[in-house]
Amino acid sequence: MSSGEDQEDPERARFIIMPQGETFDGQERVMSREAYHLQVLAISHSTSCGHPGFVPDDYLEHLDGLAIETTITAVELRTIGMWERVHGGYRILDRELVEVSLDHIRQIRAEATQAREREQERETQIHARTARPMVVTPPCAECQAPAARIELVAPGELPAGWEHWDSRKRDSFLRHHEPERWLLIFTGVAAGNGYGGDPIDAGRAGQIAIAFQPPLSFAQVHTAGFHDDAGFCPDCDAPYCYQHWHVSEGGCGYCPRGHGKSLDPHRS
Repeated sequence: MSSGEDQEDPERARFIIMPQGETFDGQERVMSREAYHLQVLAISHSTSCGHPGFVPDDYLEHLDGLAIETTITAVELRTIGMWERVHGGYRILDRELVEVSLDHIRQIRAEATQAREREQERETQIHARTARPMVVTPPCAECQAPAARIELVAPGELPAGWEHWDSRKRDSFLRHHEPERWLLIFTGVAAGNGYGGDPIDAGRAGQIAIAFQPPLSFAQVHTAGFHDDAGFCPDCDAPYCYQHWHVSEGGCGYCPRGHGKSLDPHRS
């Protein structure tokens, strides 16, 4: 609470009076409003930055740079027993206030996590409605050969060209196939997931289908999340095949314009 004189003349320096019942150790304290505001800022900073209760010297220097007086107020907080000097900064002694701030930070982060999860669920539902069977082979900008091959197989369906597969390959596929799920068969520039592919949910299938809607561009294809971006060079905004990426043994390559890129997630 502020004094009567402060209320009569707000231009004068004002102080905060903390009665015994409101302090962490039962001692009445009087502090300037500047010290109180620094205490609030410091507690919030310490809990949000992962070092609850610790106020680094460099943070106080940062506040000084923002024209917030900290040298005198930090000394004041130390003098009245709210802070103590430790290596590299100060420790806030009111652990209860620190815990209150931590609870607030946890609540904010939990709400943010829940909001992200709701948004991701919403996006998944939207993507699921756009899922469709497809085979896409972006042509190399240099020779027109396929830079990559992306196939989405709908639940209950079989991969494209099934009638040309030999019996051994078919038998192997059917033993591991999950017919109730979408299937992604991907052949990248230097790596892929084999003819058996990987089962995926409808949301992921929709995400890929959206990413490979023509006209293709690096920015759009990149949203599919493939390590090699289906052969697209981000600088050229064009796809290249294995030959024109000049892939090294380490899984990295250079496009015809000299731009480097990691192309094999297992070797990069």
